[in-house]
Amino acid sequence: MREFLKRIEARLGHVEGLILFGSMARGQAGAWSDVDVLVVSDAFEGMPVPDRIGVLLEEAEPRVEPLGYTYAELTRMVRRANPLALSALIEGVFLRASERLTELARKASRMFVRRGRVWIPREQLEGP
Repeated sequence: MREFLKRIEARLGHVEGLILFGSMARGQAGAWSDVDVLVVSDAFEGMPVPDRIGVLLEEAEPRVEPLGYTYAELTRMVRRANPLALSALIEGVFLRASERLTELARKASRMFVRRGRVWIPREQLEGP
């Protein structure tokens, strides 16, 4: 992952966050599991999602499945209870994280809890 990060930064510039998530991060990976990685960089601003994935895949090793978002996009995804964003931020392993990304992860974990495969707002569990 360190080499992947170096290659991505050489191509995009500053990478704010690199998060390992999914079965690998949860310690449930099997022999055929892929390696899910979320790359957070404002260099993705204005870049179509397929282009982002293409850039990341060009620098990735086999079995690495990278996704790229800006910090602002990730923040919106948390507000909308996006399961990918919540899984990465709450259950993921941070290989790099800025201070604001770490705070977003803390906020997400205060706001949501996983019940099976679904993320539920904590306020719904606590009731009035």
